[in-house]
Amino acid sequence: MHGPVPRALVPRPALVERLVHGSARKLTLVRGQAGWGKSSVLAAWSAVDPRAFAWLALDRGDNDPVRLFRYAIEALHTVADSVGERSASILRTPGVDIVDQVLPILINELDALPDRSVFVLEDYHAIDQAEVHEAVAYLLDHAPSSLELVISTRVEPPLPLSRLRGRGELLEITSADLRFSIDDAQTLLVAHQGLVLEPADVRRLVERTEGWPAGLYLAALSLAGREDPRAFIDAFAGDDRNVVDYLTTEVLAGQAAETRAFMLATSVLDRLCAPLCDHVVDSAGSAAMLRTSRRRTPS
Repeated sequence: MHGPVPRALVPRPALVERLVHGSARKLTLVRGQAGWGKSSVLAAWSAVDPRAFAWLALDRGDNDPVRLFRYAIEALHTVADSVGERSASILRTPGVDIVDQVLPILINELDALPDRSVFVLEDYHAIDQAEVHEAVAYLLDHAPSSLELVISTRVEPPLPLSRLRGRGELLEITSADLRFSIDDAQTLLVAHQGLVLEPADVRRLVERTEGWPAGLYLAALSLAGREDPRAFIDAFAGDDRNVVDYLTTEVLAGQAAETRAFMLATSVLDRLCAPLCDHVVDSAGSAAMLRTSRRRTPS
């Protein structure tokens, strides 16, 4: 129910400016894989935006729409005590229909609020149930103009994004926006981590990591105390111990067992195509798996 824990951040003034002073919209979508700094940017935004923020971090258990909206109402109640006065009690009715019975009441409660607010749903990639997506889409379509919904996710959600784009009601922040510049990396590596690096070393490390914030931080951990940082930077790759540990716990652990097995079996290949993958895994269906993986790759 609370936002990200404040911590030392690399300032992202241009990105925060877009979030605070951008045109009015129904949805802000912050999309990028693990370690791209989504939560950090949201924390920086909420620290300077005068609006009240309600937060809800999602997990796999929230694929039950009743459970999700029970927590959603509790989160929105932190914005104003009047939110949930009727909707929360209706939600407790056995067999209640979220879209037809709960959301219209909740939306009316939100519409009655005098001030503008922001509702953040973090880790929306944990949601895969069509009923939940339908309810969130309804909230997006009918929410009052005083409420902005923010979704932080690793993958593009199955919501009416095209319609929102067409109406100018969507702001999208992707990994291309979250990527660290050379100046950002200089701040992280030298100012925050205290490393002694030449500008060329910082530039090379940004190239090696493609500006991935977590990758740069993990590189900093590995660089600490090394006598020859340039040699390490030239060799830095995905097999670094810190990177492997991070990818295992933050990325692979979040994948379905079938996806993990497919990734492991096909990791020996230099290039991927459906027929070759079918041969390696001794099964059909690789084309669908590759399409899914492509959708999960941040832009």
